[in-house]
Amino acid sequence: MASISKYWEFVKLDSTSKRRVEMIVAAQTYLKKQFPELTEKVEVTEAKVQRQLWQQMHSGKETDTNERQLAETCLRCYISHQIYQVCLNLGTKFGSQNGFDCQDLLPFVLDDEVLLATRNQADKLASKSNQSSSYQSLATTVLKTFDPAKGSLNTWVSRYVKQHPELKRFLLQHGVFLVSDWALLNDTKPKELQRILTDMYRLTSVEIQQICELLISYHTVYREDRLQQRLTGGTLPCQQPTSEQLIQIANDLQTSTGRQLSTEAVLSQLHAIAFKLRRYRITAQGGNVSSVSFDQPEIQPIVERSQATEDDEEQLEFIKLYQNQFLECLDQTLAQVIDEYIKKLQRKRSSVEQSFLTALHLFHCQGLSMNQIAPQINLTKQYEVTRLLKLNELRADIRQRLLVMLRDRVLDTAKLFADSERLLFLDQQLELILDEQISGIIQEAESEAKNPIRNQPLHSLLARRLCRYLDNRQELRTAENAENAEK
Repeated sequence: MASISKYWEFVKLDSTSKRRVEMIVAAQTYLKKQFPELTEKVEVTEAKVQRQLWQQMHSGKETDTNERQLAETCLRCYISHQIYQVCLNLGTKFGSQNGFDCQDLLPFVLDDEVLLATRNQADKLASKSNQSSSYQSLATTVLKTFDPAKGSLNTWVSRYVKQHPELKRFLLQHGVFLVSDWALLNDTKPKELQRILTDMYRLTSVEIQQICELLISYHTVYREDRLQQRLTGGTLPCQQPTSEQLIQIANDLQTSTGRQLSTEAVLSQLHAIAFKLRRYRITAQGGNVSSVSFDQPEIQPIVERSQATEDDEEQLEFIKLYQNQFLECLDQTLAQVIDEYIKKLQRKRSSVEQSFLTALHLFHCQGLSMNQIAPQINLTKQYEVTRLLKLNELRADIRQRLLVMLRDRVLDTAKLFADSERLLFLDQQLELILDEQISGIIQEAESEAKNPIRNQPLHSLLARRLCRYLDNRQELRTAENAENAEK
């Protein structure tokens, strides 16, 4: 059995919100009395201890009031340890990537104070839930709903911690959505996915059709197996598809559409779909979508998932080359797309070029609103500026062109690092991998444009590179004008 002291040591937060462990002597004495074999180092399962404590807590005998309270206290101590453990696991798994740690999570859920005034006398132990207060700690909720016949206390605590509204809101704000890829895919209808891919990611109709077809094949196999599990009473949380299920999904996709994918490609593309759904859910619920900084030498997803090499030095070299190529391709894409937009505008009105470039600069590089921009480019209404810039179309064009340009560059670079087998694997996955990266950059720019900090430059990667391009373009134009004037 795990540490028995968890049943008499109460984990709480002190006045500075730091974790502190308090020993409850009465609980220790009671537990050793109830389980004398513990002192003889005899193996006793946690399930047995928790079941007996729960039964004692629910005893109907009036003479057992004191023992009921002591049994509850032991369980509350154990729950406090488990709450801390769940927060520690969340902080370890997601914290470093999303800017928080275990200590940030504890105040939301480690809120049980029932033992603060009951250190010495067992007859003064009383649950705060019995006092005249509408507040109910998470531990109290767990104890009111827990049934050892329906699951373990660990599972019960983990579920309530992860479903706590304020903790969920905090995690969403930091880009964490606590649902597995497989549950996301299982619960998403093809029509909903089609809408998300159209509205949020602006994929082509062919891309959307292929992605939805794969989801339908996933549902055909995965949901049928889940149904069989329910019929036999053995339903578990959604797990990664087994090798057999992946084969069945690939076969169903080939039968229904004629497309042939390996099981590795099926698994990779399912992860990619879930990635898009996760970002959508976070955004739809008001959370912040975390993004990879391409100004730092760590482009992990492209390295981990391409499996270009197992050698650390080669990985670092590949990352460096990829980082440079991404920025070069982004800069080239911006120049090409903006030049094409200017040519389209000039067909309608020859004097519009400078207004367009000025508006782009004022919006991205100074953080001005459309209302503030309008009079500076001789327009009167906000919608006229919006119609001139067409930022949604601009970003969609940047996304599509960048994907094509970068794909070819990365494949050429990968030839320096990968053998033929790995290169083939990368070729099959590359478009999805890059699509994730590029979609993140575009989504970051869109989110920032919707909620900017006014009168400050936008900070997304796309905005920064756009401002760099506009400044360089202006410097070049100024130099050309000066040279022409000298002539």
